[in-house]
Amino acid sequence: MSRQGSSAFTTRDALLLLLLALFWGNSFLFVKLAVDVIPPTWIVAGRLTIGGILVSLIVVARARLRGDNDLRLPRGWRALGALLLIGSFGSGLPWALQAWGQQYLDSGLMAVLNSTTPAATLALAVAAGQERLYRSRVLGLLIAILGSVIIVGGEVQAGGPILALLAAVGSTVGYGFGTVMTRAAVSGRFRPLPATAVQLVLGAGVLTMLALGTSGPPPPAWDLPLVPVLALSALGLLGTGLAFLIYFTLIERVGATNASMVTYIVPVVGLISGALVRGERFGANVLIGAVVLIGGVWLAQRTDPMLVPEQGAGAVPEASLSGQR
Repeated sequence: MSRQGSSAFTTRDALLLLLLALFWGNSFLFVKLAVDVIPPTWIVAGRLTIGGILVSLIVVARARLRGDNDLRLPRGWRALGALLLIGSFGSGLPWALQAWGQQYLDSGLMAVLNSTTPAATLALAVAAGQERLYRSRVLGLLIAILGSVIIVGGEVQAGGPILALLAAVGSTVGYGFGTVMTRAAVSGRFRPLPATAVQLVLGAGVLTMLALGTSGPPPPAWDLPLVPVLALSALGLLGTGLAFLIYFTLIERVGATNASMVTYIVPVVGLISGALVRGERFGANVLIGAVVLIGGVWLAQRTDPMLVPEQGAGAVPEASLSGQR
């Protein structure tokens, strides 16, 4: 039974949150393991395709088992057009920028830089008139920006590739765009999981065409080493399909604000998995910047009970539709 909006975590909820953090945190490692032999655009097209198929199957199965008409897939040109934009520019493009950047950046560093997503999302939501600024949000955004500057500045001084670093940070703007679009055209009209299924499938079509145009036909799976194939499969099945299912389940059980706590665990998982699997090591700028960045995001996402309803700061549930991980 769903415990709508409950603030209390059970052991099951905590385990689901940890599992979600493992899936999303390790997504950066999966990309890194695949990107040496699979072109970035084909990685994203594969991720969207596998995740879209899995989420669609879950939606259909749940609708038939429950007889729930609210789980129907979105229809109509307006809804499909909005989901096409969200899937293309809110999921496909940011993922493609990150996959391209991971040809030059470590997976743990990418996981940390991805933590700027809530701050970028909040800034765009404020610009679109969907959120309001007040003191803690402004301070949190400034602190998050400082954390990003510490990380990126240190990497640039150490000889890190500037374009890849800019792609990593810039990808979060795409997530913010997807969130704003979702709030404006999808939220309240369709259930999140069916909307996500359509968004992923439409995004897969766009990225497949982009991949064909930029990288040619995909490399045959039988010609690839086993590890990249398994990594791409895990990225689609775990980091995309099952991750969305778990996230929406958490929102139903403990509320959006509590579910958003995964934001603070993902970069830690990314750093640890990169270090354990690939031997990645980082300078003090990454660790210090990560603490400052996550602290700023936490402050920016704090709820002002006088101004903001339970969802708090963040465009958090809607951000999941834009595929922020």
